[in-house]
Amino acid sequence: MSNTWNGMLHTNISRMGISTLEKMLIPMQGFSMDLSADLARQGKVVETRIVPAATAPTDLVDDESGSYASVVDDQTTTTVQVTLDPHPVTGFALTDTEAQEIDAGVWNDTSARLVRTHARAIGNAVLNSLFALITNANYGAAAFTGAASTFDADDVADLRKTAVNAGWDMNENPVLVLNPDYYAALLKDNAIQDASASGSNAALTLGDLPKLSGFTVVEAPTLPDNSENLVGYIARPDSMCIAMRGVQTQANNEFQHFEVGQQSPTGAVMTYSAIFNRTYRRIDHVFEALYGVKKAQGASLKRIVSA
Repeated sequence: MSNTWNGMLHTNISRMGISTLEKMLIPMQGFSMDLSADLARQGKVVETRIVPAATAPTDLVDDESGSYASVVDDQTTTTVQVTLDPHPVTGFALTDTEAQEIDAGVWNDTSARLVRTHARAIGNAVLNSLFALITNANYGAAAFTGAASTFDADDVADLRKTAVNAGWDMNENPVLVLNPDYYAALLKDNAIQDASASGSNAALTLGDLPKLSGFTVVEAPTLPDNSENLVGYIARPDSMCIAMRGVQTQANNEFQHFEVGQQSPTGAVMTYSAIFNRTYRRIDHVFEALYGVKKAQGASLKRIVSA
């Protein structure tokens, strides 16, 4: 039996899977990432370096008694060790008969649903891991508390003020990540929707939010309204570290197809493999990822909660 299944190559399945994963993982763009299709060269630990916020300036005379000895920070970067621990895996199978019965038109639709569903499952696992770290214990009290119906551009401006007062450099492209309810609230805000006021009609025509008060705005459909009522956050890259590596095989010749995929802009990494199961006369398609997440600078993320 041909492995192309009416022209749908394994390579195309892999590309569709990594493309779907990439779109899902856009919310992690705001964090420090060490992503590579290569194997981790330090075993299961990846060392990621972050640049912490500078310490508050002091007065040379009043605070330092005229001495420069303690003015300079001891270090400009910090090493964060991320353990590659979660290893989500999922897949589907098609028997020879099932593959034969799929005509060209149906296969296009079927492949999209099969591949994207399983790639999204991997994406959900990654996002849930990093969202689970965004707690009061890790990042402190919320910077905004309120219902989606009250959230607007003025609140985003207030979040900017909070960030600046905390020493953030708004030129470092911090992100504002929101669940669909709060993202939609901004889309409905006249100050944003009105092109004459915002300078863009993307909100009205495309559902895309422009940069607001210095924040790149990202929608996170799976952001949980959890036990702490998390609905969004603003963040600098040094608030959290994420590492991903490829999952290689010792026996490439045992597979119909084996590929470690990586795609921009986030650089998400996912392994796709296809192997023929002789017992059941089917091809098993498997997606997997190897990653780790770890909290870094607690002052570099501010939570948004509903209550």
